[in-house]
Amino acid sequence: MYRPHAAREDTDLFPKLRDTVSAHEFDAIGEDMEKQEQRKFGHDGFGKMAAHVAEIEQKVGIADLRKFTPA
Repeated sequence: MYRPHAAREDTDLFPKLRDTVSAHEFDAIGEDMEKQEQRKFGHDGFGKMAAHVAEIEQKVGIADLRKFTPA
């Protein structure tokens, strides 16, 4: 599920954003998002949250997407 989301960001969202704001503004947005992530979740916040979600998925039995993907 993440791959289609990331692909859409890379092909639709970010190119349009880059057309809308200057290179400096785009970089500043990225830096601001990094700072917010570290403030909210600590060092390697994304990695920690992804691992936590994976742990929850294992516990509730939804980690194997093949079980839920139509053939």
